[in-house]
Amino acid sequence: MQGMKRQNSNKQSAGGRQQEDPAIARTAISIQISDAPNALAERVKELNCLYGISNLLEVQDVSLPWIMIRAVELIPAALQCPEKACACIRLDSHEYFSANFRRTRWGRNTRIMLHGNHVGDLDVFYTEAISPDEHGLFLEEESHLLRAISERLSRVLWMKQSEQALRESEERYRVLMEQVTDGVALVQDSRFCYVNPVFCKIFAIASPDALINEPVNNHGSGAIDDIRRIYLACDDGRMEEKLEQMYRLDRPEKPLWLKVCHSPISFKGRAAVLSTFNDVTEIKEQQVAAQHLADQLHDENRVLRSSLKERYRFGNILGRSPPMQEVFEMILKAAVTDASVAILGESGAGKELVAHAIHEHSARKDNRFVAVNCGAVQEPLFEREFFGHRKGAFSSAHADSAGYLDMADKGTLFLDEVGELTISMQAKLLRAVEGGGYRPVGGTETTLADFRIISASNVSLQEKVKSGQMRSDFFYRLQVIQIQIPPLRQRREDIPLLVDHFVQSMRPLLATPKIPGNIIDALMEYDWPGNVRELRNVLQRYLTLGRLEFLSPHTTATALPQVNLNQAVQQLENSLIAHALQQANGNRTRAADLLGISRRALFRKIGNTRVP
Repeated sequence: MQGMKRQNSNKQSAGGRQQEDPAIARTAISIQISDAPNALAERVKELNCLYGISNLLEVQDVSLPWIMIRAVELIPAALQCPEKACACIRLDSHEYFSANFRRTRWGRNTRIMLHGNHVGDLDVFYTEAISPDEHGLFLEEESHLLRAISERLSRVLWMKQSEQALRESEERYRVLMEQVTDGVALVQDSRFCYVNPVFCKIFAIASPDALINEPVNNHGSGAIDDIRRIYLACDDGRMEEKLEQMYRLDRPEKPLWLKVCHSPISFKGRAAVLSTFNDVTEIKEQQVAAQHLADQLHDENRVLRSSLKERYRFGNILGRSPPMQEVFEMILKAAVTDASVAILGESGAGKELVAHAIHEHSARKDNRFVAVNCGAVQEPLFEREFFGHRKGAFSSAHADSAGYLDMADKGTLFLDEVGELTISMQAKLLRAVEGGGYRPVGGTETTLADFRIISASNVSLQEKVKSGQMRSDFFYRLQVIQIQIPPLRQRREDIPLLVDHFVQSMRPLLATPKIPGNIIDALMEYDWPGNVRELRNVLQRYLTLGRLEFLSPHTTATALPQVNLNQAVQQLENSLIAHALQQANGNRTRAADLLGISRRALFRKIGNTRVP
C-alpha cells in the first residue's frame, strides 16, 4: 500500500515538474508512512508473520525443514510490497526459498545468531525497484522486523536441536536400559513409570507394560511381596539422599541376593526415585564360601600354631628353640600369600628346606617346585635354561624344550644363591617376574607363566646392591617377605634333637646306637660353621669310623678319650660312700640312711670295694 502511495506521489511530481528535491520527496514519504491507519496495518502484518512462525513451533513431531519451508513463505507478506518481495533462509546447511524467489540488487541480509555464533542468514529481495532511492528500500521498522524474525528462527533451530538431542538421549537411554544387566525402575507418586526387561525377569513380571502406571504396593503381578518390601523404606516424595541396601529373596532353586540402590531424581519437574537392582548372588556365594574357608583355615591355623609350641618338627625342619619357632611362624604367614619370599642364612642352615615347607603349605602345593642353583647357570645359556628353546633354534635343538619358568608354571621357582646372577641375567628375569612375559630361544611369541618366586642367599644382598652387583629393582622385587634362618651355633639346644633324627635316619633298619654324653657335649661346644649340613656329615663319619672328627677349616681333628662305663660307675659309687661315711662320722647306719640304701647293702659294697 505504501509502495502504491510512493508511485502515485512520484507520478504527480512528474506531471507537475520534471525534478523534485529529494529531501522534500523523503519528507512526503515519511509523512505518508507514519499515517496512523497505514502504520497500524503494517504492524498487524508484522505481528501476523511472527505469530505464524511461533505457531509452527507448536506443531508436534515435525522436522526443522518442514517449519522452515512454511516460515519462508510468511516473510514476504510482512513487507511493504509483498507482491514484489521474496525471501531465502539459509540454516543448518540448507536453503529454503519463498515462491518466485530471485536474487536482485534490491535486497537486505540479516544474520541468524545462536549463542553468539553465526548459524545462518535471512535474505530478503525485491524483484524490482520500489523507490528511486535505493537506500530507502527498507524502512527502519522492516529492519527491526527482520531482526525479530532472525531471532525467532534461531530459537526454532535451538528448540529443534534440543528436541533432536533429547530424542537421541532418550533412545540411547532406552537401549542402555534394555541392555544393562541390572534391573532398573523409575517410580513417581508411588507408581511405576518405567521398568526394564531385567527388572521383570528378577521379579517374574510378564512384560514391562504390565507395571507401567501401576501402584508399587498393589499391582498384582509377579513377586509383589518382594517388591513391596524393597520399596517399603523408599518414599519418592520425601527421599533426599541415595539409599543402598542388600536383600535376600527366596527362590525355589536357590536364594537370590540383590543390591538395591534408590536415588532421588527430578522427572518431568517432580520428585521421583530411580532404582537399580544388581544381582550379586554369585558374589555373595563366593563371599560366603570364602568366609567359611577363612574361618576353617583360621581354626586350623590356630590349632597348628598352638601345637607348634609343643612340637619340634615342621615338615623336614627340626627345632625347639625360640628362633626356630619364629621361623615356623614366618613359614605359615608366607604360605598363605603369593608374595615373593627371600630366605637368608648361612650355608648349610636349611634354606631349601624352608622353601619346600612354604611351597608344601601353599595353594601351589599340587604343582611343581623347581629349584635352580643360580651359581651354576652360565650367562650365555641363561635364556635357554630359564626360558627354554624352540626346535631349530640352534644346531642341536631337535625338539622344543621347556625352561625353568615353563616348568614352574602354577608352581614355585626357587632361586638358590640368587646373588650369583649377573646384572644382565637379573634384567631379563625381572621382566618375566613382573608379568612382562618372555620369549623362548628361537620363538616369536611372548609366553606368560604364573609362578611364585622364592629366593635364597648366604650373603648380604644389600651389599651387592651398594656395590652395583645387583639391580635395586630386582632386589626389591625379591624382598617382599624376608625369613632369616639362625645358624646352628645360635640354637644349640636343637643339637640333641638333630642328632637323634640323623642317627635314626642313617641306620633305619638297625637298632639306633646311643651317643655317649661326652660326644653330645663336644657337639654342643663346637661352633658349626657349616651348620646343620656339617653336623650331619660329622655324625655320619662318627657312626662309620667310630671317632669324632671336625674337618671344617681352621679346626683340627679331636680325639676323645675312651672311658670304661663300669669303671666310671664304680669310681662314682666309691666316692659317694666315702663322702657319706665322712658326714656320719664313721657311723655306717647313718651313712646308709644318707645314701638311701639298707645297712646290709652298705656293708656289702664296703666289702666289695676299697673305700678311702
